[in-house]
Amino acid sequence: MPQARMNRSDIISAVREITEMDSADVSDTVINIYLRDGYNRIIELERRWTFLECSFNLTTTAGVGSYAVDDFTADEIREVVSVVDSDDNRLTYVAYDELENAIGETAFASMTTAVPVFYSFWDGEMILFPTPESTATLSVRAYRYPTDWVTDDTQPDGVASFDMALVYYVISRIYQAQEELSTAATYERMYADSVTLARRDLTRPPSSAPVVFAGNKNFRAFRGKTWAGW
Repeated sequence: MPQARMNRSDIISAVREITEMDSADVSDTVINIYLRDGYNRIIELERRWTFLECSFNLTTTAGVGSYAVDDFTADEIREVVSVVDSDDNRLTYVAYDELENAIGETAFASMTTAVPVFYSFWDGEMILFPTPESTATLSVRAYRYPTDWVTDDTQPDGVASFDMALVYYVISRIYQAQEELSTAATYERMYADSVTLARRDLTRPPSSAPVVFAGNKNFRAFRGKTWAGW
């Protein structure tokens, strides 16, 4: 059965139970600081954690080329990785500065409004080019920023493996502040080991992924009614 998750209060209780320290020894405010630090260290290990994946639909407006993604999703988007139109055409990502240069080129003058084929993401806005000539729905896949689970007193934004790892991290910082360096180092290693195992599990290929023993990997492609080639 899945491991029961711990919220912020549960983590603080576990820390106090293990260290036998109450709020007079170390305040909740200090523990919250340690929690944020330990969690941010985990998040910074990967750019694309699976638990930060999200999807949403963006509806275009004729003659409008720039869209604030916050208007279409409650998540705070960090980066957009895929945009597909209603005809299953995938838009090509272009760096924003390159897109600015392209818009100014004479060759693109006749493409002021048309079906978008390029997109860019800058300052929370998705820029489409050419500017949409009509209303359409785009399917967007992206990675979001983590939630502020410490303030919300909810479970860490991630997997259950992070819960005890953060308990270990807070304990290590408490003992470090008390100059009990040997004990602090022990809990820091426990934190690092827990994070390493969680990261390895989250980033390993799924069991259904094909195994390639040698040579290049080939893909089957769907051609109308049949699958072609390996």
